[in-house]
Amino acid sequence: MRIAVVGGGLAGLTAGRALVAAGVDVEVFEASARPGGVIETSRVDGFVREHAASSFLGGPSRGALALCKQLGVAVEQASPRAKRRWIFLDGKLRALPRSPLELVRSDLLTWRGKLDLLREPFRAVRDPDSDGDESMHAFAARRLGAEAARAIVAPFVTGVFAADAHDISLEAGFPRLAALESHGGLARGMARQAARGLLAKAIGRRTRRTRPGLWAPTGGLGTLIDALAAELGPRVRTGAKVTQIAPAAGGVDLHVAGASERWDGAVIAIPAEDAVSIVAQPELATRLRVFHRAPTAIVYLGYPTAALPRGHDGFGFLVALGEDVRVLGVVFESIVWPDRAPADHVLLRCIFGGGRDPEAATLDDAALVGHATRDVAKVLGVRGEPVHASIVRSPRGVAQYPVGHRELVRGAVTAARTHKLVLAGADYRGPGVNDLIADADLIVDEVRAW
Repeated sequence: MRIAVVGGGLAGLTAGRALVAAGVDVEVFEASARPGGVIETSRVDGFVREHAASSFLGGPSRGALALCKQLGVAVEQASPRAKRRWIFLDGKLRALPRSPLELVRSDLLTWRGKLDLLREPFRAVRDPDSDGDESMHAFAARRLGAEAARAIVAPFVTGVFAADAHDISLEAGFPRLAALESHGGLARGMARQAARGLLAKAIGRRTRRTRPGLWAPTGGLGTLIDALAAELGPRVRTGAKVTQIAPAAGGVDLHVAGASERWDGAVIAIPAEDAVSIVAQPELATRLRVFHRAPTAIVYLGYPTAALPRGHDGFGFLVALGEDVRVLGVVFESIVWPDRAPADHVLLRCIFGGGRDPEAATLDDAALVGHATRDVAKVLGVRGEPVHASIVRSPRGVAQYPVGHRELVRGAVTAARTHKLVLAGADYRGPGVNDLIADADLIVDEVRAW
């Protein structure tokens, strides 16, 4: 079987690798001069910049940490200093509680909000089969209370999707939380999971998981892309823009550089918004039009270490909705990954745009740098001008998962299947690095089912 993979980002490369391992003849077509899509690592003025995702969680047996081990890619764990996280709420930077004792002492919630949070195990469980999907904000307000929804959950959703929690699906965006509620609620669901884990250990059953924590390839995520591309070798064709995918007897025809190539099927691993213009199947094109990615802009600011006041340690901060700053969140890159900045300097990664403020991503460079420097001065008390300022823009930045997203995906997958096409990438089953890598197994299963 010969399968074409259209798109050489992380989703396309991992799908191609998995198909090759399954005995399929594969070529990956990438329109740009380099593979990786939005994932890229660059170095400017001694500062290391990630152009999109910068890390991944350990744990999943089919995730990025396991893949790095298979490819021989060296990894590093986030600094212990990065465990603290902050929320900018009501004009003040507030620590996110990490334990029940910290929650009691926290100023992130009032006493009424804390009591609401403690009532979670006693709240009625919603039936998703009869009530359908709901937004993350509706879920959080219903189970945890309005304060926790605004102060904790909504900023967390922004950190993942760069979006308003009212606009993101519970079932599609955070399926693990939906699964916990099906087991009696968050607290009860976690307790049951812990009990099952202890039982598995007691009877000697080993669970296949890698080490937990936050990880990244040494030198940045670009090294993982390089390793994937090197393993696939000449199967990756860069500068090869696919202009049409048309049905053909027993497969599909790909139009590349003015020529037509016959394949037994294809994996579409480019953004759905781009795929609409190249698929010749009207029903599939119609179904792909509903998927949307919000533009983002990352402003990197470098400062002398002395410019950042003491006490602002940790991973970074997220901004609650309605605050008088435009940045969505800031990652303390050089604290999380100490080798990302020159000696005696700090690197801040400031995120703008997304579904919450798409217009911000369209501002010119001077305006974005101005917003970033003013916002970090206001929130963190950073003094002086940055010694480094640069911007990475992603017009197809972050996939958005609205309420009902899973049903939209099912319809598109079914429409694609009838034409021996498979959909891959962040638009469908998960936007994270681990999601895209694990998705490769589903793609192999889909191709085998033909």
